Order: sequence, then C-alpha cells, then structure tokens
Amino acid sequence: MEKIKQLWMVRRGEFWQEASRYLKLLGNSGFMFSLYILILGGGVYYQRWIKGLSPDFPTEWILTAVFGILVFRTPLRTFLKSADLVFLLPVEKQLAGYFRQALIYNGLLQGTSIVFVWAIAMPLYRHTVSEDIMGYLIILVLLFAVKAWNLYAVWQEQHVLESTLYDLLRGFLTIVFIGMVLFKMPWWAVVIVILAIVVLTLIIIQPLSNHLLKWDKLLAGEERQLERFYRLANMITDVPKMRNRMKPRRWLTGLTELYGYGQAQVFKKFYLKTFIRSGEYLGIWFRLLLIGILLMILLPKGVTSAIVAWVFTYLTASQLTALYNEYVASSSTSFTLSEKFLKSSFLHIYSTVLLVQMVIFSLFALFISRSLEISGLTIIGGFALIYAFTYSYVKRKVNKTGTV
Repeated sequence: MEKIKQLWMVRRGEFWQEASRYLKLLGNSGFMFSLYILILGGGVYYQRWIKGLSPDFPTEWILTAVFGILVFRTPLRTFLKSADLVFLLPVEKQLAGYFRQALIYNGLLQGTSIVFVWAIAMPLYRHTVSEDIMGYLIILVLLFAVKAWNLYAVWQEQHVLESTLYDLLRGFLTIVFIGMVLFKMPWWAVVIVILAIVVLTLIIIQPLSNHLLKWDKLLAGEERQLERFYRLANMITDVPKMRNRMKPRRWLTGLTELYGYGQAQVFKKFYLKTFIRSGEYLGIWFRLLLIGILLMILLPKGVTSAIVAWVFTYLTASQLTALYNEYVASSSTSFTLSEKFLKSSFLHIYSTVLLVQMVIFSLFALFISRSLEISGLTIIGGFALIYAFTYSYVKRKVNKTGTV
C-alpha cells in the first residue's frame, strides 16, 4: 500500500530525469538558437503590428478561437506503462490518489500554457478591446475554471471507449462560454451557458464513472504524449525508445511511383514513403509551412517575408534530419545495396521536400508583397540555404558518423 502511494512521485521523477537530459541537449542546439531569434524578432514586429490595428479589429473572435482550442484540448499524462495493465489493474481502487495527483499535474502544466498565451495576447486585447487590466485578469480566472471542468470531463471520458459525442458537447459549450465572456455578453446569457455546463456534467458526464476505467485508452493517450516528446528530442539526438506510427495516407503515397525500381531508386522510394507515412515528418513539414505563411501575412511585407521563409525552412531542415535514421530502425537494413545509394537517396529526398516548401513560401511572398523581386529573393536565398545546409552540414555529418 505504501509503495502505491509513492508510485506517482517515482514515475514523475523517472520521466523528468530522462526528459532533463534531452531538454539540455535541445537547449544547446542550433534549433533553439533559431527559435530564440524568431521569438525576439517576432516580439518586436508584434508590438509594431498591434500599434497599427484599428479598434474594429476582430480580437474577440481570434481570442475565442485560440483560447477555445487551448482550453478544449486536454491531453492526459498519467505515466502509465504497458506492464501496469497486468500489475496495477487488480488494485485500481487503491489508485485514486495516484490519478488525483495526475489530474493536478496536468492542470498545472496546461494552466501554465494558458497563462503564457494570455500574457502574449494582453497587448492586443488592451489596444483593440479594453485597457481594463482587472477585466482581463477576470478572463484568466474564468479560463482556469473552464479548463478545470474540461480536465474533469476528459477524465470521466476515460471510462468509455467512444467519447466523440461528449467531446463535441464539451467543445461547443467551452467555445460558447469563452466567446460570451470575451464579447461581454449580458450576465444572464453567461449564466444560461453555466447552467448548461452543470446539467451536462450532472446528467451525462458524471455518470460515466459508473463504467470501468478503460486502461487501454489511458495507456494509448500516455503513449501518444510520450511519443510527441520523443519526436521533439529526436531532432537533436537518437531516442532509442521512440516508436514509429505508420499512417496509410494513400492519397500521397502514389508520389513514390515517380521513382522507378532500379538500385539507385530503391532508397528514394523508401525515404519518400517514410516521410509521408512514418511518424510526424509530414506533420512537422506542414505545420511549419502554415505557421510561416501566417507570419508572412501578419508581419510587414517585403524582405521580412523572405526572412520568415528562410527561418522556417531552416527549422524544418533541422527537424527532418532524423529521417535518415529511419533506415537503421526499419527492416530495410536487409537491403543488400551500396551505402552510397542510401546516402545520396536521403540527401535527394531531404533537399527535395525542403525545396517544395521553399517554392510554396516564394509563391506566397509573391501573392502577399506583389513583388517579383521579393519572391525571387525568397526563392534564391532559400535555395542557397537548402543547398548549403544539405551538402555542407548534413552530408558531412552522415559521412562522418553514419547518423544525423
């Protein structure tokens, strides 16, 4: 019984002991340096951008969407392991304290992210909506309250296998509540939404605990969260515990047919299919592309657009280097082909996906700035960056260590 009480502290300590090593490496990496520069530069332009906004800017709509997603999205970290399905399942009733501490831990972490975004949005809110700092502080308190409700609801949903309907109801009420607070709707309208939340909780959400806790669902959620962290750490070092999740993505895998079946083409097909289907490589590429385009739209037009494109192409390049190591972790190690084909194929696919991203950035630079000069500067500078990074840094590291 005493060991069960200490289990949470042990599990949390083990994770952060491991995580601290990866975070230290990540903090000393070139990726973080680029991120620091981006944050500093973005902060300067953010202040200038805010000063140019008119009072009719749709701040309330934007913050409703941002805070709504942030509050609604409630992943759970429980630090459960596969063996717990065997050894801890029989003592589930004695684990109430363990799961209570897990909920507090998740609440603190996710509450911190809310404070971070709330602080970033403060200048925008005060410039375009109201300078009442006390009113904005009350909004933060209400965000904490609705986040606590979401955390409780998500925990209750762990007692059922299918929770889509509950998620839809929870998401709708969360966004409506936040929107009413930001738009300063009449108090009676806010009370109606609160009553709807109470009714939903008492009639639908609370009774879910009458079902047995779905340990498989809890474990799957924990593994997803752990995999995301390992994916982040894998940008700068090998992570032996990282698992790869394959996704069909049939609508994209047809691109691999662009390459034939000769010896020189085998690894090109392998790396392109791995980029499309394995892990989060395509997701990383796409997310950074969208964020870069969004910043190009929001920040001042001109050379700034080119700089944003170059920075986000570099960030993408830094994160996709781990693609090379997929060969070692796959069954493809049985391929009896020359190693030169492996390296040259990786560099080819690696540079190609970066070039595609850069072309898209340059097209948006042309659309936004209406200037062929800016678009040309974006793509020429981007090509030079990709070539230099690929064939000076990545190629040299592959030839020297055999890994990236």
